[in-house]
Parts: sequence; structure tokens; C-alpha cells
Amino acid sequence: MSQLINEIDANHAVFFKEWTAQAAQNWTQLQDNAVYQESYRRLSAIQAIKAYLVVPHYSSGSAAFFFEAHNDALVSHVNASVGAWRAALQALRGCIENILCSIYYNDHPIELELWGSGKFIIGFTDLVRYLEKHPRLGSLPENVSGLGLLKTEYALLSKAVHASAVDFRMTDPISDVLLWSVDPIKASMWSTREKRTIEGVSLLMASMHSSALQGTKLTPLREVLGLSISTSKRTALRQAVGVNIRTP
Repeated sequence: MSQLINEIDANHAVFFKEWTAQAAQNWTQLQDNAVYQESYRRLSAIQAIKAYLVVPHYSSGSAAFFFEAHNDALVSHVNASVGAWRAALQALRGCIENILCSIYYNDHPIELELWGSGKFIIGFTDLVRYLEKHPRLGSLPENVSGLGLLKTEYALLSKAVHASAVDFRMTDPISDVLLWSVDPIKASMWSTREKRTIEGVSLLMASMHSSALQGTKLTPLREVLGLSISTSKRTALRQAVGVNIRTP
């Protein structure tokens, strides 16, 4: 083996030791921040939607997109727990895309089959246009359907994906490599984006499936949605589609 390869492999060993040690230190420093407990509470709403609405009512192929969205949200939580803020934000963007795809492909089994064979793809803009005209959503204000929140968050999170805004950069003027940061301001910024993303998803799914949430139906789901939907949005949802989300 050449000297160059030996040097590169030795550098890898040092890098691996350093980044794994730093990850553990970051987690220790960040773990007591209240944003992570609040995040996990909100994530329980995604799990409940999956269990009560998606698994019973979606095809296996379309449900797989929702499962991936749930995984994206968890990946965001874990990345944020070690201070990998940009990666955490990128995962939230993927969560939004997969949620919209799960609804679209549940309504379009032919397109789902074509997607499976690599012959069909649909982008975020067209997904939103479809949902804006959906018979269950088209007459609802965007603050009820969740589409307004999701469009806003997707645009912001896209800046993180494309590194087109200073606030979403991981590096700073004195660091050419910065895998993560324990800056509490970054934690708060991520928490805000995650909160609004999950609220948008919760509103969207509650509006899409409002008939399944009337009266005393699916009480456990309506209770846990109170962890992800604000008081004002719960009121708007009740007035618009008759879904009563309980205060947790």
C-alpha cells in the first residue's frame, strides 16, 4: 500500500475518533434543552396519524411515503440532538415532500405504479396545486388545511438544502469545516421550523380525514394532536370541519 493511502487511512482514524467523541459531547451539552422533549411530544402526533389514519386507510405503496416522512421527522430530531442543524432541517423538508406524496399516490394508484417503475415523478409545486383543488381541502382556508404552513416551511427549508441563506449555514467566517454546533440559538431556530412543520402536517391530515374524527371518534388521536396543533388552529379546525382537538 502506498504511503499516500497509509496517510489518508491514518487521517480517517483520527477523524473518526474525533467526530464520535464530539458527537457524544454535543449530545451531553444539548440533552437538557427543553426543545427536545417538546419535539418528541410533537412527533407522537405523526406516529398517531400513522397508526389511526394511514395504516387503516392507505394502500401499502402510498403508506410507505408516510412511513418515510415519519422517519424523516425522527432523523431531524436525532440530528438536532447532536447539533447537526442543517441536516436536521433538510430532513424536515423531506418529511413535507413525503407527506404530500402519500396523499397524492393514495388517490392515484396508476401514477404510483408508474412511479414504482421509474416512469412518473411529481414535484412539490404540482403536489400543492393538486391538494389546493382537492374536494376535502379546496374550500378550506390555508390556516385550517395546513397548506399555508407547509408551503412557507418548505420554502424556508429549501434554503437550508441549497445553502442559500446565511442563517442555515453550518460553517462560519472562522471555520471551513463545522459538522455541528451546540449554539442554543440554532436549537431554538430548528425547534421553530420543526414545530410549524409538524403542525402543518397535523392540520393537513386532520382536514383530509375530518369525517373519521367527528364527535367521539378516534379520541386517542384527537388527544395527541393537541400536542402539535396550537390553540388558535384547534379552534379554526373545529369551526371549519367540526373536528374537536382536545387540550392535552
